[in-house]
Order: sequence, then C-alpha cells, then structure tokens
Amino acid sequence: MPETLTCAAESRRLKEALAGTFKPADAFFLIESKAAEYGGWQNGIVKQAQQSGDFAPYIRHLLAAPRAKALFIRRPQAEAKNFYIAMTQQPQPKIYHRVLSDYDDLMRLDTASVVAGGAPRIGGRGMDEVDELYAVCANGRHDPCCAAYGLPVYQAMVAQVGTDKVWQTTHIGGHRMAATMIAFPHGIAYGHLDPSHAEEVVASYRSGDLLLRKYRGRSAYAHHRLDVDAHCAAAAAESYVRQAAAKYAIDELKLSQAAPLADRQWQVTFVDQDGKFHQAQVRAAMSSPRQVSCQEAPKPMPLHQVTAYAVT
Repeated sequence: MPETLTCAAESRRLKEALAGTFKPADAFFLIESKAAEYGGWQNGIVKQAQQSGDFAPYIRHLLAAPRAKALFIRRPQAEAKNFYIAMTQQPQPKIYHRVLSDYDDLMRLDTASVVAGGAPRIGGRGMDEVDELYAVCANGRHDPCCAAYGLPVYQAMVAQVGTDKVWQTTHIGGHRMAATMIAFPHGIAYGHLDPSHAEEVVASYRSGDLLLRKYRGRSAYAHHRLDVDAHCAAAAAESYVRQAAAKYAIDELKLSQAAPLADRQWQVTFVDQDGKFHQAQVRAAMSSPRQVSCQEAPKPMPLHQVTAYAVT
C-alpha cells in the first residue's frame, strides 16, 4: 500500500511554489487569547468567535475596518491580554502594541484611525510602536501539520529573538506550506520553514531583505488594493523579478501596477530605486488535484507562472 503523506510533506515533495499563495490584508489585529470558551483553538476558531460567544462583538468591531484580518495569539505561560495592530498597507508599515485591561477595551478602538493610517488609539490613548514581531502558525486543530511543523519553528524563533517578539498564532492560510510565519510590521509571509531557517529569517528581516526561497508574498502593497487574484499574481511576479534582478531588499522594488490582460493573466510592473521598470507577465492556471489539507480531499490549486519579463 502506498505511503500516505501529510499535506505539508506532499507539498514539499512536489516542491510547490510558495510565491503567490498569501492572501491580502491591509491590517492585522492580533489578540492574545486561548479562547477557552470554545475549548481552545478549534478548527475555524476566529470565524466561530466572530459568529457567537463573548468575543463576537470584539471581532465584529475590529473587522469593520476594510481588508482587515483578526488572529488569536498565544505563548506558553502567558496570561496577559496583549493586543497588536499591524498596519501593513502604509508606505512605512508599523505595528502597535497595548496590554488590554479587559477585552472590552477592544470596543474602544478607533477603527477610523486604522483606516486613515494614523497611530491607532484605544479610548483616546495611543498605542506603543514596536519594531518587529513574528507570528508562527501553530493551530494544530485546524491542521495537524501546523502544530507538527509550527511548534519547533516557534521554539527556534524564541531562541533567536526572545519570547517577547514571537507568538503562536491561529490559521494564517496555506497549512500545507507549514511551517508558516508572518514577519511584522511588513506582513511578509514565509512557508516550508524548518527550525534551521530561524536564524536566517531573523537576520534577513532585520537587514531589510527578503528570504526569497521561502517567500509566499506580503499582506499588502502600499497604495494598492488588489483583489485576491491580482495580489497573488503580483507576489509571484515580485519573487521572479527579485531573483532575476538580484534585488533582495524589501524597499528596493515598489509595485507600480498589476493590470489585467486576457483571462487570468496580468502584467505586473515594479519600479526600482534607479527608476527602471520591471515588467512581468503572469498567467494563472490550476494544478492537478493535490492534498491541500490533511483533513480535506485533494483538489486543484492555483498556480502562477511568469511567461515574460523585461526591464525598461
């Protein structure tokens, strides 16, 4: 009988392309909670919390901000109510922190300040800006690969940067690419991580670079509100362009446009610091059925292929 692989093991065996697999969000709300009222971090815990229970008013209030995503975070022995807002849509992304006295404080957040791009305020008080934060998916009840791969990477990241800068998080998408991680404030998503990659992830991010071979994409491109398909095409193009042009610094390329061409095709243009335009044509297709989750039947998934590239 053939061996049955986990979804993450199969994704690695297939050498699945990572770039273009992370969905957009302009702002992330990270809420420390073990969500005890739901029996822990169950599958779909954030959606459950939004629909009913004590957390529902808080999540609904936060997600009144457009293109926002809420995540629960936790770490061993932590008992506080830490709350972070990552504003990834800004030209200079920022992440803010506050320890809540009670979850009712979330209702006092001025969501208009988040949309406007200013420093967010809770009950008229500003939040503290922090320089970096890493969120590693460890939501094993969503998919066992998230815990099997995510927890060792979380521990390796703690060894690199300390407990204050790393959190375990609920599902961030793409569990077949476990271990998955988001580096804030930029909202840079990585996948297929192992503990051995922790030092390189931190070193590259602190130096302002992308670790391209593990790069899934970013949560948002400043000044661009792309739909999911265009956003994923832009991320696939960005990875290709950066490798072709040897431009690894986060600020070295800026998205100019992601213009639709024919059906499921885009022309994506980046401009570099010398004013040169890098144009990539991207075509989207569907893969053969593959195991996207350990708990779901195989199904086709989007693929993005760069078919042309030019510098002008």
